[in-house]
Amino acid sequence: MTGSDRASAFATADRGVSETVGFVLVFALIATTIAVTFTVGLGGLEDAQLAERDNNVERAFDVLHDNLNDLSRDGVPSRATELRLGGGELAFNDESEFRLNGTGFESQVIEGGSLTYRGAGNTRIVYENGAVFRMDGDNGVMIREPDLLVGDTVVYSLYGLDGPAESVSGDRTVLVVGERTDREVAADDQTAAKNVTLDINSTQAIVWERYYSDLADEHEGIAVSTNDSADLTVTFVADHYDRFVVHRTAARVSFSD
Repeated sequence: MTGSDRASAFATADRGVSETVGFVLVFALIATTIAVTFTVGLGGLEDAQLAERDNNVERAFDVLHDNLNDLSRDGVPSRATELRLGGGELAFNDESEFRLNGTGFESQVIEGGSLTYRGAGNTRIVYENGAVFRMDGDNGVMIREPDLLVGDTVVYSLYGLDGPAESVSGDRTVLVVGERTDREVAADDQTAAKNVTLDINSTQAIVWERYYSDLADEHEGIAVSTNDSADLTVTFVADHYDRFVVHRTAARVSFSD
């Protein structure tokens, strides 16, 4: 074999090695890309699904809020709301208390009465005393406000709920039925001689405080404070209103398929 023949053979062998190494590198790159895309993309897809599930529940609680308002405002006997759990849990809790005190009427108290959906992570969707919250741990936002009128006359609505001891969970649709058990004008103080105070103990106290603080910025007759007896105290100052009316509604909720 001549020198030129040997050089040609070596060149051919080099090209064979280069093509093999190139194929291995390209294949490894493609396999790595697919693995990373599958791992990261699947996690992102699951996060998006969980977020959309909680958004759907939030919209269902929006409808629930309106339906329960029909019981208090219009006096309808019952309303039903469909809610898809999507793997979350729906439960009735009795950990809150709202207490109204005034000189012109008997103290009004509701204990408990929150309906809570637990979704992804620390997310909770809560209905409590006529308001709806989206909570993340102890903090959150109020997405539907309570039924409260503030002017020369203050009209405050207390909404007490009773419910089942057992929670419901799973990937199914639940019918939340609210039945009115009581509805009355619990107090009507036309003298407004002294202040009226509202004491709130609630796991949503931080958001309630934000709501009433914003209201106090708009109305001089409202003051907000915290003390040892309650998570939050709201004071309606007598000099700024002529009449204080309390509407009280009681309802029982039940879950069915």
